[in-house]
Parts: sequence; C-alpha cells; structure tokens
Amino acid sequence: MARRISLLTVGTLGDVEPMVSLGLALKEEGYEVSLAVPEDFQDFVEERGLESRRCGSDFSKFMKDGEMAEVAGRHTLVMMKKWLWPGRDMRALFEGIYRDAVKASADADAILFHPVISVGGEIAEAKRIPGILVGLGSVSPSAEALLSCIPGTGKPAWNRHGYSVLGLQRLAYFSVINEIRSSLGLRRTYRLKHPHYVDGRRVPVLYPVSPVLQLRSNTAGDEIHFTGYWSRQTASAWHPSKRLADFLSAGPRPIYIGFGSMPALGLERSELILRACEAAGQRAIIGNGRGEFHRLPLSDNFYLLDEYAPHDKLFREVAAVVHHGGIGTTHSALRAGRPSFVCPFMLDQKYWGHTVFKLGAGPDLLEIQNWTEEALTERIRDVATNPKYAVRAGEIARAMQHENGAAHAVEIIRGIVGDPFGDGEEPELADVPVKEVVS
Repeated sequence: MARRISLLTVGTLGDVEPMVSLGLALKEEGYEVSLAVPEDFQDFVEERGLESRRCGSDFSKFMKDGEMAEVAGRHTLVMMKKWLWPGRDMRALFEGIYRDAVKASADADAILFHPVISVGGEIAEAKRIPGILVGLGSVSPSAEALLSCIPGTGKPAWNRHGYSVLGLQRLAYFSVINEIRSSLGLRRTYRLKHPHYVDGRRVPVLYPVSPVLQLRSNTAGDEIHFTGYWSRQTASAWHPSKRLADFLSAGPRPIYIGFGSMPALGLERSELILRACEAAGQRAIIGNGRGEFHRLPLSDNFYLLDEYAPHDKLFREVAAVVHHGGIGTTHSALRAGRPSFVCPFMLDQKYWGHTVFKLGAGPDLLEIQNWTEEALTERIRDVATNPKYAVRAGEIARAMQHENGAAHAVEIIRGIVGDPFGDGEEPELADVPVKEVVS
C-alpha cells in the first residue's frame, strides 16, 4: 500500500487552493492523499480529483456572517483579542475543526497542517508520524520579518519574540485540546506551544511562497523551505470573452480591483473605491467577490467580471492589481509582472502588503479602516502609472517564471516521509532542540 498523506487546512479559497495543488502533485507521485477542508469546500476538492474529508463547518458563512465579519477591517489588536477570547460561535467552530482534524488523519502516515489547526502537533506526536507545518504568511520566528497578524516596529527583538503569539491561540481551547490529547493517549498539558514544535522538537515548515518574495534569511538546518507557490497550470487556451475583450480594447489598459472572499467591504466602501478610481483617471475590471459593486450604477470605465477568468491570465491584461493581499493573489500579480496596491482586511494580508512595498513592486499598503477618497486616489494613481513599480514587478516575474512550487514541495516531502511505496520503516521527525529556534 502507498503511504497516505493527510493534508489539513481551514479558511477560505486562498487557504484551500494551494493545498489542492499540492495534493494533486503528491497523488501523481503515487501517494494516497486526502485533503480535509471546511465542509463548504468539500465539493470543490472532490471535483478536482482529490479525496475530501471534513475539517470544520461552513467557514465561508462564518467569514461572511459570523464573528470574523465583525472584526474584518478593524485594528489588528481587535483581531487578536477575538482570537484569544472567542465568542460562542467561533469557539464551537474551532473545537469542531480540531476534532475533525483528528478523525481526518486517523489513517495517515504523515500530515501537513495549517498553523491555525493547533492540534496538528498532537496528532503527529501521538501517531509517531512526520508532521509538517504549512506556512501561509510568516509563521517562523525571524528577526527580519514580522509575524503575519501583529503590528511591527521594525525592531528585530520585537519581530522575533512576537511569534510567541501563535502559541496563545491555544489558550481559549485547552479544554478541547486536552480532551483530544487524552483520546490520543497523551498527557494533559497547559503549555502555550508554538505550532513549530511536535513533542518538543521543531518540525519542518513548507511555505508555498516564492524564494524571491521571502524577506528573511535562511540558515543551514532551518527546516524552513520556500518552495514557490503551489498552483496548477490553467488552460492555456483561455481568452477574454467578447464583452471583456471589447472593454479592454475600448481605452487605456485598465487596473484590476478585487478583494476575494473578504467580508466587510460593504456598499459604502465599494462606492468609495470606485470614486477614487475615477478620480485617479483609471479604468478598472471589478471582481465583485463579497463586495457590493453589483448594486452600484457603473460607468463605462468599469467592467464587472461575471465570467471565469483565471488570475494568472487575466492579470496580464491589466496595468496593476488592487487587492486584499491574499497569498495567491499576491503571487499571481507578481508572476504576471504587475504592480500591486494591497488593502489588507486581516491576518497575513498585512504581511503581503509590507512585502510588496519593501520589494518595490507597489505603494505602501492601506488598511481598509483607513480608507479615504484622497488616500485611495493617490495610491491607485501611483500603482497604475509609476514606472518604477512596473519595472520592479517585471524583474520579479522573470525571477519567478521557472518556479514549480508544488513539484519542489513534493521532493522535500519525499525526503521527510519516504517514497510513496516505502519499506514500511517509520520516518523520523527532525531532532532539533527547542532552544535552536531560528532567530
């Protein structure tokens, strides 16, 4: 029998899509693969040819109508408070995620888990199987790079020690964590451990991130790998629909504006960014997502996208990309050689906004709670017309063009887990003492 690898993730499409790409690459290599996702993405996973397992209830509904919608676009400290002191619905959601993760990996020979799934370490420890952390944003202690979800000062000590916040996410869930530990034959614990560790040892971390975009140094023995983004090639035959082609040819190259599945944009902010776009003298293709653009009267300067258009192809048709800073959208824009203006809503999006700015591929980020028409107008005009951003984005695209992140990740996983049809020997976890955490 082939080795079975269990992939565990939560979140929205940006958390699921790269795991689908990795799962398919592992399956093609001969591994048995299951991908545990929130129930609203199970059909999505099955339709792409992977075995789907449940990891929590409808996460998209929670983002749209639940407690996360209440804090999206609020100050980072408000978001952190919600994570540390969740309400009843959020607590129930994550307790369900933890329990489902255990069930989904019951037959696994190795697991790869999202950092929010705090019991990933417990599963690997109890089953004595390799556990590999998947890094979305920045989750590895570093003096150079900020933790994705907290504000930074630029001071190395603050950056490095700020990663302890990741251990605090266990604080609100010790009851269910200890229930799970007992069911797995482990002792109860009240340790606020970083997800980097399994049984006191540091585990490998795979980042579906281009090495070109990493802002931290790597040292020998880090067990931290920047593989390139995990994506599947879309159909090369895609072409804009006639309506979209007519819009593209009707004037100067437009920008793209889209915020994915983010909540809290609302009618007022949707209208505000359209006014700013026109004030900046720009045409735009609009990805509606959870915005309210479809409720607004749109001038001929705007095209509301209502058809399938893969980002890796669509972005080559635009001058710049205005987005929320999701890991997938950020990579797609830069691989297309297009500058980005990032308007983060929550979590790792601020990290990607900082990354784009520091790399010189776009203006500084503007969190949505700080939007004004004047500030938006200035940055939209800047990202669309500043030649320095376009040149830098083109340089980054050329550096990224030959990356195959999923294939690179498969080779690393093979080295940790063993060949798909191995000899049955139990792979060993990386034996790295806690005190040797990268700084």
